[in-house]
Order: sequence, then C-alpha cells, then structure tokens
Amino acid sequence: MLQWMQEKFTLNLKIAITTCVFLLAIFSFPRFAQAQSIADPNSELQTGVQIIDQPLGLASTDIRLIVARIIRVALGLLGIVALVLVVYAGFLWMTAGGNEEQIAGAKKLLINTVIGLAIILSAYAIVSFVISRLTDATGGNGSGVGGGGLEAPMVENFQGSGALGQIVKDHYPSRDQMGVPRNTRIIVSFRSPLKMDSFVEDTTGDGVFGNCRTSVENWYNDCDRLRSVSDNLINIKRADNGERIFGAVVLGSVTTENNITGVYTITIKPITDSANPNGGYLGSPTESLAYVVHLGPGMLLDDPANNNPSVFRASILGNNYYEWRFSNSTALDITPPTIQSVFPEAGAAEDKNSVLQIHFSEAVDPIGITGKFNAGGDHYYVDGQNIFLKSNNSTLPLGNFTLTNGYRTLEFAPSQECGINACGNKIFCLPVCDRPGASCSRDNYEVLMRAAKTINAGSFEAQPFTGITDLAGNAMDGNKNGIANTATNTLPVFPAQKQPDNYFWNFEILNQVDTSTPYIQTIIPGIDAQNIGRYQELSITFSERMRAESMYNIGIEEKPTHPVPIWRVPYSVFNEDGTTYTRLSHGPFLDSSRQYYFTIVSSTVEDLHFNCFYPGKGPRMTVFPNTTVSPNCQSSNPQNCCQVITDQNSDFCCNGAVGAGSSACLDYLRQNSL
Repeated sequence: MLQWMQEKFTLNLKIAITTCVFLLAIFSFPRFAQAQSIADPNSELQTGVQIIDQPLGLASTDIRLIVARIIRVALGLLGIVALVLVVYAGFLWMTAGGNEEQIAGAKKLLINTVIGLAIILSAYAIVSFVISRLTDATGGNGSGVGGGGLEAPMVENFQGSGALGQIVKDHYPSRDQMGVPRNTRIIVSFRSPLKMDSFVEDTTGDGVFGNCRTSVENWYNDCDRLRSVSDNLINIKRADNGERIFGAVVLGSVTTENNITGVYTITIKPITDSANPNGGYLGSPTESLAYVVHLGPGMLLDDPANNNPSVFRASILGNNYYEWRFSNSTALDITPPTIQSVFPEAGAAEDKNSVLQIHFSEAVDPIGITGKFNAGGDHYYVDGQNIFLKSNNSTLPLGNFTLTNGYRTLEFAPSQECGINACGNKIFCLPVCDRPGASCSRDNYEVLMRAAKTINAGSFEAQPFTGITDLAGNAMDGNKNGIANTATNTLPVFPAQKQPDNYFWNFEILNQVDTSTPYIQTIIPGIDAQNIGRYQELSITFSERMRAESMYNIGIEEKPTHPVPIWRVPYSVFNEDGTTYTRLSHGPFLDSSRQYYFTIVSSTVEDLHFNCFYPGKGPRMTVFPNTTVSPNCQSSNPQNCCQVITDQNSDFCCNGAVGAGSSACLDYLRQNSL
C-alpha cells in the first residue's frame, strides 16, 4: 500500500510539474511576443503607413497590423484550447485510480496537445517571418523600396530620421510627401551654418561656393555643382532600383541667425540631363516614381573653433547620415505662386515691435529673398534686389529676412532691441520717425516684392534669379489673375515698378509697443489623452497671429526616452480671425507600448510682436475629461480657460491646473526633474 502511494505521489508530482511548464509556456508566449515586437523595429507592431488624412472617417490603422492582430488573436485562442486540453488530460490521469486504459488515453491526449502547441508556435514564427519580410519589401524598416512610390513610405523615430528637428531644421519635399511635381527643386535648412566648399564645386570660378553666373543659359554649366552624387555627400536616387541622378546644382542662401552669418539653407536642383538648359526632370511622365534623398557625413559645418565637424554625428543623432523619401507625380508644375496674406495688412497701423510676414500659397525658392536690408538711394533693398522697402521718416531697418514654415512664409524680424516681454525675453522694433529732423509719431512704410521675369507672355516659366519664383521655377502671380504679366524691373523702384506681377502694399508703423500676450485656445490631443494612434494629429491653436519661425521651438519629449528623439516639424496656418493653427508633423508614436509624450511649448514661442504666451492661459483640464480634444479657451468663454491671476499668487498654468502648488504641476515637475 505504501509503495503504491509513493508511486502515486511521484506520478502526481510529474503531472503537476508538466502542467506548470505548459502553463508557463502558454502564458509567457504573448508576453514574449510583445517584448519582441517592442525590441524589434521590424515587428508588425512597430510598423504603420503614414496617414495623411481620413476624409471618410475610416480607421487609420495599417491593414497589415489589423491582419497581424487577427492572426495573433486566433493563435491565442488555440493556445487557450491547448491549455484546456492539458488540464483535462492531467485531470484524467490523476483520477485514473490505476485504470490503465484511462491513463493511456490521458497520455495520448497530452502527446497530441504538445504536438498541437508545437504547430501553434511554428505557425506564429512563420507568420512573424512573413510579415517581417513584407515589411522590409514595402519600406517598413526605412530601407525598403516600395512599389514605385504609389504607397506612402513608412518611417520610425530612429531609422535615418534622427537629424530632423535637430540639426536638420526642415526640408522640401517633406518626408514621405506624394505627388511632388517632376520639375521640383529640393531645399534643406540646417540649424548651424554649412562649410559649402566641403560638398560644392566652384564651377563658376568666382571664389564663391553656391552661386551662379549673372546669366544662366544652362543650369549645369553656369551654376556651382555638387562635388559628387554619393552617399558621403548628397545622393538622390530612385527608391526602386537605386539609380542615381546625373548631377545636381547646389545654391546657398546666406542669412544671420543668433548673430552668426552663414549658409543655413541650400537649394538643390536635380540634373538628369546636362544637355538640357533646364537640367531635365525627375521621375517619369507615365508612372509615379519614388526618390530617396541621402545627406552624408562628408558635409561639414562652418565651425572652425571645433575643426569644422561633420553635420551628422552618430553619437548625437543616432546615425551619421540623414535621408528621406518622396514620390513624384507624372506632371510638371506650371501653376504660379501667389501671396495669400501679409502682416501688417494693407492700410493697417501696427506698433513698432512688429515682424513683417508674407505668406505664400506654396513653397517658394529662398534664393534672392533672404538676408538683410541695404541702403539704395531713396529706398532699401534686400540682398538679391527682389524685395524693396521705403519709409518717409525712418532709417534703415536692422534685421533679417528668413524663409520658414515649410518655405511658405517669409518673415523679417527686426534686431533693434526696444523692450522686454512678459517672459523676460527681448522685444525688437522697426525704426519709426528716427531720421534727423523728423517730427512724427507714425510713419508710412511701402513694401514691393518683385516677380521674376517670364520667358514669354504665354507662361509663368521664369528666367532664373530675376525675381520671386516657386520651387518649379514659376514666376509669382502678384495680382492673382492667372495671366503672366512681364514685370517692369527697371529703376526707379518706386513708383515705376508698382505694376503686375509685382506685389506691393503700404501700412503705418506707430511709435509705440504692443504688449498683449497670446494664449493657447485649443490643443489636440487633449491633456492626458490615452491610447493615441501612431499618427495622431498634434496641433495647437493660438489666439493671435504667431511668428512662424518661433514655432520650431515647440518640442516633444518621450518617457522613457529613446536613443534618438522623436522628430517633429511645425506647419502654421494663419486664419482670417487672427488666430494661428499650428500642426506638428511627427514620427510615429509608439502605440504598442506604454509610452508617454510631453509637448513642450516654451516661452520662446512668440506672436508677431515678440510677446510670449506668459502669463499662462490655456484650455482647462477638467471641462471634458473623456475627450482627446481640449475645450476652446476664449476670452468670451472664461470657464473653459485655465488662467494665471497674479493677485492670487499663482505662478503659472501647468497641465490644465492653475498654480505651482497644484498636484498636477508638482507631479510633472518631479517626473521631469524641473
């Protein structure tokens, strides 16, 4: 009897151990799969097609991700069935009471269950392998080639994109842009000045790197060229077969940022046919093709104090290169750019701490429209002589023109200090009635922007460098009539050139300072929003017209952090009601893991009068706690606003709650060690 009990105990122990092993394997399986998907950038949970829009209200989830989830659920159900069978077989064995037939049946059931579990695990491995290969084939890991550019390429935060939003400030075409005209030029802006001779050949022989001869009859022969089309410098190649373009012209735009003058923006004109005066076109007239632009480590910064280091350093950016891709349409762009809005508006009177802002209908070429004002007789002109300004009683405005906001907004920010804003930052002003002998409190300003000369009266195709053009070389349509009017570009500028297609307007500048502070009206997603999608809209609506250049100071922080931060690029729309809608294009949010994102809007974000949005005012957190869209904070709806009130000793508005002592603020400060 004792021997039988010992044998029974040993048998039951074996059954218990076997059952525990199976339970551990089954319950560990989904955790292991999830851990693999988080660690492996090629996993289906880390991959998604970039969603440009959802006009039909359909789900934005990648179809492959949906299929993968369905398969995973099915395999999980089979795993549960296997678990039930293991438990049932164990029950039969333990209750057999020496019945050999029942024990044999239990053993057979266990063996069959083990075989079934092995099949399930093998099926999962095969499915993961197939999805991984499909991902690679369609560009999911950042290196695939896709189907000729017909699908939107897929990107990750950490695959060749680490420089965007950091050393690479912006570029056109944008990342994964589709339908780009074949006759496009490519623009890249950097946060530090470039050493142009590190990648540009002085083809013109004038000692200047990144310019053209006075008369351009053939782009390839009359302009400075890229030293070599290569991954070490700049490479533009087809995504499907890796075929490189023949060559490229590289031009530099000189501007001053942070009191340092240099080339921050380059314009690249692809050359596909050196014999063609226009240089040829990208793509094909019959099919859409995708191109990859690769910027390599051979490009150097103009920084002699640090031995002119490479623009791209892997220790900082995660890669020693930056690349992105876009897809061409089959058409050429023959539509001219127009000016959508200006600030100050025509006939308006604005305070002297104003930024001059011109917003175009599309991206325009920066060559000849950036830089500072120079004195020229009875008027002032910008380097390149395409922008002119005249005032009756005011001296030369100090400052700089910068093309920003996806190359659609041109801003002149004055550099003469004239005060301090609410955040303690400097305010800058235009000169008003400061000429010797002037006795006035306001002055009239006139601005004229010169359209490029057209090759003929029948089209907007422009002669190079004769005025303002878009990135396909179409001259500006100043009066928006759709007719190419050859502008008269002969001196004197005022009033002789006040005719189509030049654009001109006048306004008054008052000898006083605007100190009104803008605030945030709406944010998307709302505060503490949960379960956001990979390409969730990230946007902010400000109560005033904002300085587009300052929007690049909006940041995104990740917790936990990744080796390469998530990239982000702002784009602002200036509404007719005086508000500004700013949307941040961004890398995919990691929706397969619990990841926290903090949008940081610092005091360097300012309106067109250099006023920051402090004292703090913004959407209140508790009005709509279950929505991902914040309430509309307006002066007419103060119940929707979280606002600092100085006489109540509340220091700031944090996370939708007023005051430095609020729990929401204290938690945020502790988590971020601020």
